[in-house]
Amino acid sequence: MSVHKWSAKESQGAVVLVHGTGEHHGRYAHVAAFLNQQGWDVYADDLPGWGRSPGIRGHIDSFDDYVKKVREWTVAALEDSAGKRPVFLLGHSLGGLIAVRFVQSEKAAQELAGLMLTSPCLRLKLEVPAWKAQAAKLLDRFWPTLALANGITPDMVSRDEAVQAAYKDDPLNYPKVSVRWFQELHKAMQAAWEERARLKVPVLVLQAGDDSLVDADAVERFTEGIQGNKTFRRFPGLRHEVLNEPEREDVLRQMNGWMKEIVCDKM
Repeated sequence: MSVHKWSAKESQGAVVLVHGTGEHHGRYAHVAAFLNQQGWDVYADDLPGWGRSPGIRGHIDSFDDYVKKVREWTVAALEDSAGKRPVFLLGHSLGGLIAVRFVQSEKAAQELAGLMLTSPCLRLKLEVPAWKAQAAKLLDRFWPTLALANGITPDMVSRDEAVQAAYKDDPLNYPKVSVRWFQELHKAMQAAWEERARLKVPVLVLQAGDDSLVDADAVERFTEGIQGNKTFRRFPGLRHEVLNEPEREDVLRQMNGWMKEIVCDKM
């Protein structure tokens, strides 16, 4: 089992972080640094097919491959906490969808203090043409590892030019996804909507207002349909990666404040 841990000097709890499509956990070092300063340990690693993880890049056989990996990271954090410190799960974009499916399907999720999602991939902004979807289904049967461009450009992720340049030049970022990945993504999104009632932990959703990748309105509707404790915050003008926008400090402060509220409410 592989998981990277950024440790706080005086830990009050932990955050398990799940990255998005085509990237790797190293892009969240600044997020971990902020959370460490606030007293949160951070656990993360690269999802199958991304970053330095083994396997075919941009490919999975099943969406469960992702969920199983997040289970490993979460169990590690829960075991370290020994039930004495709260553990939160944070997922961005694809990682947000994975986090949702983990909470909906895994017993270990019942021990989480809360779920945090940034621009979660619950519905794509651009609808896929019917012919293209049919072609993907056919190719999935005969050539599931066929890789196609994911369509994400640096200007879509952030308005910050330094972030855009780093995103473009990062050798660990991978700009393609397989036909099977595409099929599994859509199945997972559909399941997430159908099983919203299974989200029984407090949920915080921080959604980019100017998101060209994820349908922000759909994410808001998804959140409204969650029973129990849920909070939705939309950030007008921010692009997809709200944790990499010029306003990132404010987003992180809101995240930290929400976690502290959840912990106080349980005391």
